[in-house]
Amino acid sequence: MLADDFFLVVWDTTGSGKPRLHLSGLALGLAGALIAELVLERRVLVRGVRLQVADQRPLREHLADRVLADMANAPQHTDVRTWLAYLARRAVADVTARMMRAGLLDRETPRIRRRRPSRYFATDFGRAVWPSTRLRLSLARGEPLTAHDMVLAALVDASGMTDTVVEDPAHRQAARRHLTGALAALPEPVGDLTRHVRAAVGDAVLTYRS
Repeated sequence: MLADDFFLVVWDTTGSGKPRLHLSGLALGLAGALIAELVLERRVLVRGVRLQVADQRPLREHLADRVLADMANAPQHTDVRTWLAYLARRAVADVTARMMRAGLLDRETPRIRRRRPSRYFATDFGRAVWPSTRLRLSLARGEPLTAHDMVLAALVDASGMTDTVVEDPAHRQAARRHLTGALAALPEPVGDLTRHVRAAVGDAVLTYRS
């Protein structure tokens, strides 16, 4: 699932077990990925600032179906940013729970929680690093991206994580050129969604730093 791949990019599950991005921005990126899962399956449409359910048929995946049901049960709420904020409140818990059910993650909860997040560690190193590796190789080499990876790359960039994925500064200029072309080719609903994610993450960064 798209949100699972996004989590593996923005959370260091093979090292420290900690997030690579501040939690507010990370949660908004995950929220965007959860919406994008439904957009890619044509269950939800995004046009400009508006979001609407186009098809209420379940995907037979627990979390995606719950998000879809929430949207279908609240048709009066059509603002994309409203749904990003709503889903972000539980996005980390929801996505990590899905991944733990699938056997992809283990959780280490601090003894004194305070404000420290749990640490999450991948159960399969290769699976954990593959989303980042896939994006890095495709972007640095100028290779075509699948529809899934185009959206993943757009969400990663909207969250300010592209330079983290493309670790070598020598490759970043070429990667950025390729990414710019990929973003321009995004279908309009996904392009609109990722622009809202970028704006929401930017607002969260300003709040985080103030």
